[in-house]
Amino acid sequence: MPTPAARRAVRPGDARQTDAGADDGSVGGRVGGRTDGTAQSPAGPAVGSAEWDLLTDDVRWSAEMFRLLGCDPGRGPLSLDRLPDRLAEADRPQLRRMMTDALVHGRHAFGTLQVCHPDGGRGTVECAGEPVLGNDGTVTALRMLLRPADLA
Repeated sequence: MPTPAARRAVRPGDARQTDAGADDGSVGGRVGGRTDGTAQSPAGPAVGSAEWDLLTDDVRWSAEMFRLLGCDPGRGPLSLDRLPDRLAEADRPQLRRMMTDALVHGRHAFGTLQVCHPDGGRGTVECAGEPVLGNDGTVTALRMLLRPADLA
């Protein structure tokens, strides 16, 4: 069972707002002190946020998540099993370990990953993931934040 510390972390989905600030259930909210969903740090670029609900198969991504991963918002967000497809082959095992830490062991996961965009471009992102626990202590969802690694 996860420790109390594993239950606390940045909660990217706490304020369920889109980039426009509408309350439509998409992930956005308070990151970097903003409440309009743009999640901008003081330096400017936004942080991408996502949540995969394991009970309902609902997936919610912020607009910045689509941009950072080079995904078309018109096609919808990627499922957890398709997420590694966006990474450099060498980084896929690291993402799988991070997902196992969060989903199986109920721990926070952190790492730096190389993203491969459909146009052939690449980008490096810092990734932070956390499990969302149900009342019985089981993992019910995964939340993830991404930001460009050059902001660190």
